[in-house]
Amino acid sequence: MEDYMFYIDAEGLLSVFRLMGGAEAEELAKLLLTRPGMREDELASALQMDVKRVRKLLHQLNELSLVAYDMVVDKELNKRVFRWRLQQEQVQGVVKTQLKRIAERLRMLKKHYETNQLYWCGNQGCRKYIFDEALDKFFKCPSCGGRLMVFDSTELLRIVDEKLAEINKLLE
Repeated sequence: MEDYMFYIDAEGLLSVFRLMGGAEAEELAKLLLTRPGMREDELASALQMDVKRVRKLLHQLNELSLVAYDMVVDKELNKRVFRWRLQQEQVQGVVKTQLKRIAERLRMLKKHYETNQLYWCGNQGCRKYIFDEALDKFFKCPSCGGRLMVFDSTELLRIVDEKLAEINKLLE
């Protein structure tokens, strides 16, 4: 098993569930953290949610390897039931995968800014344009009407490099 440079505490674990499945997934994770082995109907009752919604959420989280189940025969109910638990050991792998995706997007952004001269009007709500797009618009911003000027990407590239270094350090 790989040795990861980061440790994910309970708060971080819940954040991962929230990011991957929303507030409902976070609440479900809180419950399974304290009471592993709950059935879908027990989870639905405790969360005051429809059992179908809980089941769908559990299967989404199972596809991400964040939760797992054990199938057992419940003698009281006289049927097979699924008892759900968190897969805390898998969360680091999920986080690592997401960090790799973010790093790849940052590398693509960096390459775009390094290989293109961009033009911008300076207004936060307006987008930046490559030279050909700016030329087609006669160097006039279609959103605000401002003049499109060369955008200095030095600061943005510095920040992207910092973030890439932070991510690479975590992935080492």
